Amino acid sequence: MMFATIIGHERPINILTRALANNTLAHAYIFSGQAGIGKKLAAFALAAAVNCRKAGPRTGCGECPSCRKIASGGHPDVHLVESGGEEIKIDRIRELQSDLALKPFEGEKKILIIDGAEEMNAASANAFLKTLEEPPGDALIILVTSMPQGLLPTIRSRCQEIRFLPLSRQTLAHALIERRGLSEEDAWLLAALAQGSMGRGLEMDLEQEKAAREEAALLWTGLAQTSPVELLSRAETLAKDREGLERMIDMGIEQLRDALVLRETGDERLLVNVRGKILYEQRAEQFPLQRMFLDMDLLTGSRVLLDRRVSAQLVVENLFMKLGR
Repeated sequence: MMFATIIGHERPINILTRALANNTLAHAYIFSGQAGIGKKLAAFALAAAVNCRKAGPRTGCGECPSCRKIASGGHPDVHLVESGGEEIKIDRIRELQSDLALKPFEGEKKILIIDGAEEMNAASANAFLKTLEEPPGDALIILVTSMPQGLLPTIRSRCQEIRFLPLSRQTLAHALIERRGLSEEDAWLLAALAQGSMGRGLEMDLEQEKAAREEAALLWTGLAQTSPVELLSRAETLAKDREGLERMIDMGIEQLRDALVLRETGDERLLVNVRGKILYEQRAEQFPLQRMFLDMDLLTGSRVLLDRRVSAQLVVENLFMKLGR
């Protein structure tokens, strides 16, 4: 885990490497940004750079015993706490405070990385605040979070926050071509769906995503040719799976957006799913622009109603009847 292996995020890495070179590292950082974009990887890269044994620029060599131990999760002075979506309780924080109070075993600094730091409950957050108020001189704390607003203001004020922005679609697509061996078209699709998150891009099931979009296209384009009785029957079936319905509407919004973009720009590189180009062209020819905007309002409005926990069956029945007019 080295800074050199991180894709994108030039600004955060430059901030950290300058601080390392000038010996001006803060005692505590918040790495914030959406999930899966490389914050935890950057935290481990910083840990490696701080404790790297190789002489020269402090960027982490990836080869010395310290770097290798950090990469494998076996360094005695680097501790990772992962919330896993559950509360981080005060007992765990007290354990960490006791450990940070000790001198480093073999590295230059003891390093604590808390991934999902917003999951500290009130008691643990207040206990942790004491560590930030009186930080050990040979310790470095890195809080990793996708919800910095979930941290106590007093914790945020005592840390230097570094924001990690989503990767560009082009950067992510190129990385997916290299790491997953995808075609350019498939990588471009996943890069759009991952919304700048390398983690999501690596984990997404490509064939499942393509199949889901084919199913969605059949549904949304077939409504106008479907009888009212059949529309209500389909609505009843979809309403039984609220999460699936939400996803189906999201794909309807995505496909209508692509049709509008293609109609107005003619640039297929701006499409989420280039494979749907022919369908989008047909839709643009079939419906006037005003109708497409009205349909978009219906889809986005229905999605909002589902988020507000309105009856799924009422929402989808109303949506189908209006779109099928």
